[in-house]
Amino acid sequence: MGCIESKKIIENVSGDIKTVYHIEDVFGDGAGIETEVKCEVRADDASILADRIRHDKHIKNKYKAKYDPRITAKYEIKALIGSGTFSKVVRVENRQTKQPYAIKIIESKEGREAFEAELAILRRVKCPYIIQLVEVFESVDKIYMVMELATGGDLFDKILTRGPFTEKEAVKVLKMVLEGVKYLHNLGITHRDLKPDNLLYYHPGTDSRLMITDFGLAHTRKSVDDELMSTICGTPEYIAPEMVSRHLYTNAVDLWAVGVISYILLRGDFPFFDADRIRLYKKILKGKYALSDEVWEEVSESGRDFVRRVLEVDPHLRMTAVEALRHQWILANHHSRTTQSQSPGGTWSHRSSSHSSGSTRSASSLRTVRRRVKPQELERLSHSLHPSLSHPTQQPTYMA
Repeated sequence: MGCIESKKIIENVSGDIKTVYHIEDVFGDGAGIETEVKCEVRADDASILADRIRHDKHIKNKYKAKYDPRITAKYEIKALIGSGTFSKVVRVENRQTKQPYAIKIIESKEGREAFEAELAILRRVKCPYIIQLVEVFESVDKIYMVMELATGGDLFDKILTRGPFTEKEAVKVLKMVLEGVKYLHNLGITHRDLKPDNLLYYHPGTDSRLMITDFGLAHTRKSVDDELMSTICGTPEYIAPEMVSRHLYTNAVDLWAVGVISYILLRGDFPFFDADRIRLYKKILKGKYALSDEVWEEVSESGRDFVRRVLEVDPHLRMTAVEALRHQWILANHHSRTTQSQSPGGTWSHRSSSHSSGSTRSASSLRTVRRRVKPQELERLSHSLHPSLSHPTQQPTYMA
């Protein structure tokens, strides 16, 4: 159509040029339409552009009509970020402050029930290392959860991009995660699905804080004495041995997950991995992992000791979040200046996983989002092991 920017001067244009139209003058400010085009056009092209703008405005208004007017009055809907079975997430901007946020929209009765626990938890927490709930709007058929917008991507993406972390970089990450876990445990909340995929950077900068998110599987203690849980849930590579064996468990399962995260940060791979879930769970029960290859030789003894003490099979001997924050490795590296040098592990594409699966895995195959523990697998596992593991202390329940 021969558009040019409105501030530019038309020079050396052949042919007859009729009246120049500015689209914003004809149709107003576009009501926040992101696809608005400000340009100078020939008069015979104006009708085509007019039709296009009318169409865009119609789509925009139809799109906005799907949302509660209280939402659209306060926030400008910018883009769809993602969607799931019962919910979707949109990026918005506060009309007054211009501050960006994310709104999680639960759209069905089933979704409401699934997110009730998560909403109850987010309403209670206020910690810089946990995703913050700003406000909630409820209507007859939807719940709108206005939350902080994390723009820096998740920790797993960061690992995939740059490979294993140096010890100082790993401690910087773990310090924030442990502070968040300590805060949750003090409130009687167990996350039960800690993994790099659920740790988001607030912004892309190197000084960004890391936030724990996705509380869909979290559990809140009902009383001081109510410490034990039986529900089997989480992501296979991160669940603790006591959950694999279908015994009652405590919030110590979160520290086991921190141990798996620690291992991934320093080694660039899972401590326990197998394409066959039964073999994977057997490895977790044994608690056998490698700390002796060429990568771990470059990690300090205190770093290896930290990993051992959080990947402790016996939950009674496993470090708590408070103890982990006081470990000498965390204290020694927390205030040290972080360097940008390459860690000994190299990049994902140059290393194999002989210690866990016996075969090289691509980085993309390590993404575990949406993978859940399957009840029938643990039941089948219990029958193949020692009889004492086939009869859990209490019949477990399972969460999808």
